Amino acid sequence: MNKLGIYQSAQADCITTFNEKIIDRATRTPNKTVFIQLNEACEETSNLSYRKLIHNSIGVSKQLLEHHKKGDRCLIAIPGGAEFITAFLGCILSGIIAVPTILPKRNKPNSRFWSIVDDSNPVCVLTSNDTRELVENQLEASEHSTHIKSIVNVEISNTEYPSYVLPEVHPDDIAFLQYTSGSVGRPKGIMVMQKNLLHNSEIIKHSFKHTRNLVVVSWLPPFHDMGLIGCLLQPIFVGGVTIIIQPTDFIRNPSLWFRAISNYKATTVGCPNFGLDYCVEKITEPNVNTMDLSSLKVLFCGSEPVREHSLCSFADKFSSLNFKNEMFLPCYGLAEATLMVSGISQTEEPGYFYADRNKMLENQVVAEAYDFRNLISYSSCGRTWNHTEVLIVDPNTKALLSENMVGEVWVMNDSVCKGYWNKPKETAEVFHAFTKDNHKGPCLRTGDLGFLSNNQLYITGRLKELIIIRGVNLIPNDIENVVDKCHPALQGNGCAVFSIEHENSEQLVVVQEIKRVHINNFNQDEIVRAIQSAVAEHFGISVYAIVVIYPMGLPKTTSGKIQRIECKKLYQEDNLRLVFSWQREEHILEEETVDADTLVAGHIIDWLKNWLGAKLGIDPHQIESEQPILSLGLDSISAVELESELNARFMTDIFVGDFLENNTIECIAKVAFKNSVQEKVT
Repeated sequence: MNKLGIYQSAQADCITTFNEKIIDRATRTPNKTVFIQLNEACEETSNLSYRKLIHNSIGVSKQLLEHHKKGDRCLIAIPGGAEFITAFLGCILSGIIAVPTILPKRNKPNSRFWSIVDDSNPVCVLTSNDTRELVENQLEASEHSTHIKSIVNVEISNTEYPSYVLPEVHPDDIAFLQYTSGSVGRPKGIMVMQKNLLHNSEIIKHSFKHTRNLVVVSWLPPFHDMGLIGCLLQPIFVGGVTIIIQPTDFIRNPSLWFRAISNYKATTVGCPNFGLDYCVEKITEPNVNTMDLSSLKVLFCGSEPVREHSLCSFADKFSSLNFKNEMFLPCYGLAEATLMVSGISQTEEPGYFYADRNKMLENQVVAEAYDFRNLISYSSCGRTWNHTEVLIVDPNTKALLSENMVGEVWVMNDSVCKGYWNKPKETAEVFHAFTKDNHKGPCLRTGDLGFLSNNQLYITGRLKELIIIRGVNLIPNDIENVVDKCHPALQGNGCAVFSIEHENSEQLVVVQEIKRVHINNFNQDEIVRAIQSAVAEHFGISVYAIVVIYPMGLPKTTSGKIQRIECKKLYQEDNLRLVFSWQREEHILEEETVDADTLVAGHIIDWLKNWLGAKLGIDPHQIESEQPILSLGLDSISAVELESELNARFMTDIFVGDFLENNTIECIAKVAFKNSVQEKVT
C-alpha cells in the first residue's frame, strides 16, 4: 500500500509503474505548475500544481473506490482540461481502468459512443459540470447503460488527503483502454498497461531530449493517444508543464496556438500532418509582434503520413516567426504500441528518400529515383529507441525482408500493449506474431507497410486499407455500411470507399452501385446529398468524390468480398461503368457588402449558401434554404470554421453545435439575424 501523507518518493531506478512516477513528481516539485488551461482569447482559466493535481486525483480515486473495485471500467466523458486529466489520473491511481471517449452528441447518431460503452461495459461515468446533463440525458434514453451504476462529477478543489491509502498497482495491470479512432461497428479497446506507459514515456523522452524544463502547448484531443500520452502524460513523466488549448479553439483560430507558444516559451508541440497544412492555409499574415516560435526545440508530426511538401510549406511560411526546419521531428507510432515506435532525434533535420515509383510497383524493392517523372518522396520516421526492434516482414509468408524492401512493419518492445479488450482471437493475430525464418517474437503486426534504409524507417502505405483523414482512422467497411443504406436507390453491399491524395491531403472517394430498378429513375442531387449527409453525420468528414455505377460493377472476389484496391485502380484509370459521378469543385466565395442598418435574414442566407458552396464544391444556386446544413456534407472541422466566420461577418453569436444538429440554413440564418440585432440594440 502507498500512503500519501508525507510523500515517500521511490528511487528513479526503482519506479516500475506510472502511478509511482506521478507520486514521485508530486513529491519532488509539489508547488510547480503542471497544467494551464487557456480560453479562446489566450487567457488562463485554470492551472494546477503537481500537489493540487495529485490531491484532486486522489479525491476522484476515493469516490470511485467507495462503490467500485480495482479492475472495473470507468468511462471518462469530459472534453479536456484540468477536469479530464484529474479524472484520468484518478482512475489509474485507484486501479480502476479508465476509458477515455468522445462525448455523445445531441440529435446526432452516437453509434461510436455506444459501441465503446457496450464493449468496455463500464460501471461508472466521470463527467464535469459542462457535460453531466448531456451524459445523464443520453444514459436515460438508452438501453445500453443498464450496467452503469454511478455518475461522478469531477471538480477541482483545494481539499487534501494527507493519509489516504491507494490500492497497490503492478506493472502488468491495465491502466486504461485506448479505443482506436474512427471505428463504429467493431470497436477495439487496446489494453494499455502501467509498464507500457512507463516504457513509451521513456522512448519519447530520449528521442525528444526532454528535461524538467519541458513546456508543451497542446490543442490535440486528450482521449487519443497522441494528445493524452504525448502531451499530457509526458510532461508529468519528466516534470514539465502543459498549456492546454481546446481543439475547437484551434480550429477557429490556429494563430492562438502560435500566440501560446510565444507567450509561454514552449519547447515541444505536436500535430498530425493536416495541422501543418491548416496553419499554412488559415494564418495568412503571421504577426511577428505577437508570435515568436524561436523557443521551440521540437514540433513532432505523426498520426498520419508525414509529407515533405507540408513540412517545407510550414517552414517557409513561418520562417519570419523564427521557425527553423530542424525543429521538425517526424515520427511513427500507433495506439497498439502505446504511442511512439520511432522518431528522428531532436538534433536531426527531417530526411527523405526519393524512390523510383515504377520499381516499387514491380517488385516492392526500393531504389533511388533518377527520373523526376517517376519520383515518389517518403519522409523518414527516424530510428528506434529504448530497446525497440522494428522488423520488415512479408505479410503473406511472414519471412523477414532485407533492407530497402517493402513489407509489413512489425514491432517488439515493452510498449507493445497487452491486446484488445475481450477479443482473444484478434489479440492473437495482431499482438502474438512470429517470423517464419527464426521464429522471432512475439511481435505486434502494425498493418502498416514500410521499409528500412540506413537504420531509418519509412512508411509507404497501409496493408489493411485503413483510411486516415485529418488524423482520424476510418475503417472502410464502417463507412460503406452507412452509405449503402442512406438512400433507397443504392444497392446493399454495393459500396467501396478509399482515399486518394489531392492537393497534398487525403480525400475520401465513394463508389456505389445503383439498384437495377432505379437505373432510369433516380435523382442525382438527392443521392449525392444523402451520401454527403450520412458520411458527415456518422464520421465527421466530407466526401471529395462520389461515383455511382451500374449493378454488378463493383470488383469483388469469388466469395463476394469487395476489392477496394482494384476499385481504386479502376477509378484512377477512369474504367468504372458510370451511371454518374460528382466531385467537389473549387468555388470562389462571393462576398457582398451589407450595411449593418439594412441587414436582413435573407442576406445571411445568401452568405451561408455562398460560403457552403465555396467550401463544399457545390453551386450555391442549387442549395435550398430549407436544406439541413449537414445534408450538404459539412464536417466537424468545417463547422467550426463556419461558426467563426459567420460570427465575425455579422457580429452574431452562433455556436458550432447549431450546425451539427441538423438545422436548416434558413433556421441558422434567423437565429444569427436575431442575435445580431440584439447585439446592435445592446
